[in-house]
Amino acid sequence: MIRIFPEQLSQQLAQRLAPVYLLAGSDPLLLGECEAQISEQATIADFSEKERLTIDSNTDWDALEQSLQEVGLFSNKQILLLECPENLNATQQKKLQQLISLLHEERLLILVLPKLNKTTEQQSWFTTLNERFPDSLLINCQTPTPENLPKWLAGRIKTMGLQADNEAIQLLCYSYENNLLALKQALQLLDLLYGDKKLNYARVQAVVEQSSVFTPFQWVDALLAGKAGRAKRILQGLQAEDVQPIILLRTIQRELLVLLELSRPQQPYHLQDKLPQQTLKAAFDRLKIWQNRRALFTQAVQRLTYHKLYLFCQQLAEIERSAKQQFNGDIWQQLEAFSVEFCA
Repeated sequence: MIRIFPEQLSQQLAQRLAPVYLLAGSDPLLLGECEAQISEQATIADFSEKERLTIDSNTDWDALEQSLQEVGLFSNKQILLLECPENLNATQQKKLQQLISLLHEERLLILVLPKLNKTTEQQSWFTTLNERFPDSLLINCQTPTPENLPKWLAGRIKTMGLQADNEAIQLLCYSYENNLLALKQALQLLDLLYGDKKLNYARVQAVVEQSSVFTPFQWVDALLAGKAGRAKRILQGLQAEDVQPIILLRTIQRELLVLLELSRPQQPYHLQDKLPQQTLKAAFDRLKIWQNRRALFTQAVQRLTYHKLYLFCQQLAEIERSAKQQFNGDIWQQLEAFSVEFCA
């Protein structure tokens, strides 16, 4: 299986049409653009029909298999797009494996999977897909991380025939983080407004809106990394989206429990002692912490003491009590104060 990024898809499609496309991720813009490009190229190759199905408990697998077996003089070449749940159950895995074994040249399969991990790649359907169609394409449709967004944006700007200085790119990233659809629209508007195709900070500032979309998990990651400014900005975005503060409290409370488990002392200690780092790797393995989050937890462990961790647990309990007994705007101020203290 060949793994590529969405910006590489057009080049691949110009060379050939793969038998299977696996779109892994949940970014609406990337998913939509990839699907549109594949469908356009498939239409040129005489795939005149398209069927879209969502795999769930009501999926009619018998009808799907019968459709795949309809090959003949009067049958049309067809695109079959299956939207999969994040976690396929055992029955769905088995049925999908059977479906893949029935694929032929008159059926082009597009699989959409919200997330792809090692567990999924070890499942029988994925193994069968990899063995039967080694020339299939796996396209990463995850939203670029804040660290990778400037590079992704620079590539998009170049593809559109625009030029932008670093300040303009940074402002666009700041304004449209996690909202590529809005970012695309902003670029299209800038393209229309400025015939010379040159973007600078002033021009971008005149048209951008604050359209970043955040999740509680990104707030937690900012806290663990000690990025107070980013944590405050994410909080402001979550408040504007009317996210319930209790959801934030539950999310960070779970991470504090993980920190407590990671820093479980192996010998007598004082409250002012720094959290131990010597046993972190073993603790990460034992708790099955994902590799991409280990650096975040390590940064938090390096900053915290047992005393601070205890105080933060108390502080969160007080904020939760306030949220449940006398909810008002002060809850967000308390969460902001907590964020600053946790990152210090």
